[in-house]
Amino acid sequence: MQSQLSNDVTTNNEIEDINLITLPPGYRFNPNDIELIDYYLKQKLQGVHIVPPRIHDVDVYKFSPQQLENSYKFKGEDTMYFFTPRSKKYENGQRPDRAVENHGFWKATGKENSVMNNDVEIGFKRSLVFYTGKQGKAKELVNLKTNWIMQEFRIKDFTISCATLYNNKV
Repeated sequence: MQSQLSNDVTTNNEIEDINLITLPPGYRFNPNDIELIDYYLKQKLQGVHIVPPRIHDVDVYKFSPQQLENSYKFKGEDTMYFFTPRSKKYENGQRPDRAVENHGFWKATGKENSVMNNDVEIGFKRSLVFYTGKQGKAKELVNLKTNWIMQEFRIKDFTISCATLYNNKV
């Protein structure tokens, strides 16, 4: 059963200007996997306003990682956090649509892992890498891979996930 929640995630084609509340010097927003799912994502799904607003409501599949970085990266922090809708690639299918129009796509690396809290499965985590160009056969992707990594956190049967993005520069 697909859960229906109010969705105030930004889905327009332009990233909106936002007033950001900054943390005092020395503080970093760095939640672990359990906190992202059990606290932040659950509160979002319950409609609770999260303060300070360090996780942006943005459809990350509408913008390239560079566009997201230019608009949403906090000074002094390497990772960006987003609540983002999950849409299906095919209407009756289960595969998520991870294409970023005119920019590339996010490709899953490895399997989805369970996130456990006190031996109870609370959600799932999956790693993705951003590729420029169009999706195709795996051997055609070698030269298109970027350093952008996304960790997607989700709760079963919900249409909003929490994503962390960072540039894994060497």
